[in-house]
Amino acid sequence: MENALFFHSQNPLGKNQSRYTSLVSSAITGAGSAEAPRESDKTAPYPWIISPFFDLAFVCGGGVLFFLVINYLYLGWQVPMSVTSDPASWWLMTTGFLAQHIFADSHNSATYLRIWGSPEDQARFKFHRTWLAYSTVPMFILGLSVPGMVGTFVYIYLITVFWHYTAQTFGISLIYCYKRGYIMSQMEKEIFRWFMFSMVGFVSVRSFCFKEFSPSNFFGVDIPFWGPWPIVFYNIARFLFIGMTVLFVCMLVRKYFKENKIFPWQSLMLVLTVAGLGLSRDMANAMFWFFVPGFFHGSQYLAVCLAYYLKERGMPNGMNSWDISKVALGAPGLKYLGLVVLSGVFFYVGIPHFFMQIGFNYSLVGGLVLACVNYHHFITDAAIWRLRDPRCRKYLIA
Repeated sequence: MENALFFHSQNPLGKNQSRYTSLVSSAITGAGSAEAPRESDKTAPYPWIISPFFDLAFVCGGGVLFFLVINYLYLGWQVPMSVTSDPASWWLMTTGFLAQHIFADSHNSATYLRIWGSPEDQARFKFHRTWLAYSTVPMFILGLSVPGMVGTFVYIYLITVFWHYTAQTFGISLIYCYKRGYIMSQMEKEIFRWFMFSMVGFVSVRSFCFKEFSPSNFFGVDIPFWGPWPIVFYNIARFLFIGMTVLFVCMLVRKYFKENKIFPWQSLMLVLTVAGLGLSRDMANAMFWFFVPGFFHGSQYLAVCLAYYLKERGMPNGMNSWDISKVALGAPGLKYLGLVVLSGVFFYVGIPHFFMQIGFNYSLVGGLVLACVNYHHFITDAAIWRLRDPRCRKYLIA
């Protein structure tokens, strides 16, 4: 959902900005009370994607923080390595891998449901569900046929995946800003955007300049190293990132004192979580990567896709977006989640097991499936999630 909300996003509220700002302000006031929102409040954008608890735990990074604390309290600065070593490792590994299958693996399938959804989307994204999808077949065959090619494909995935995570974080941060009346000018939005992507540039260049920051093995698949680059590139990337960080903080402070607006805490949690993923080092970084794919990136993508899916279909009996948590946690939402989870298991468990039965290495095929699926996923996301698209904006901000 990444390039989405993101490279192509303009002010989605347009000429109705002031109307939305006042509506969101009243909505947030009502959301904080014990009473149910008034009917007049329900005309405002719903301030959450699914619900307060679900958003905190599975969208904003609360789940990652919780499990990082549990991991540190029971295991210290190390990731669980074996289910047989101690009870804490068993529980953390089991939880981590379940989250991987339920959220991370399945979020790719949610993209397919979008491009195969309404007749309008099928027509708009015909290229992505046909020729782009077909192009993964020769890629898969090449990976099976040429020694070392899977490692190259996985390496390309690993050096682009942080950009993918950051772009999605930026887009969802904007959604919370718009839902809560924190409207940024075009210049402020560009400062926010380039702060986020200066961080991507710094993390990426660092992995090319220093081999210790570059992956060498991915579940048994040997990974190449395309470096080292001259250290001057690292220094430039670090300088730009520090400069954009200072500029972003100054923008937030200025907006607070001049407009009396505070950056939504949901957006702040999103930014801090992805920053922790990219900027942490050594074992702390390994701990982030163990929990973030399931409890942050995959789960937040599913939350947005599920909300879009239900709103696009009018919700049962035309229910208002304020009631989306009832539907998401009921039969319609569970059916959707069941479909994407089973689809994800087919890709990431079923296909590698099938090829293992006919003589291929399981880890090799698993890495190849990961690379092929995400090659299609990254490109398709750039097309289907754009806040400047009126249809997309209608459901994401509602």
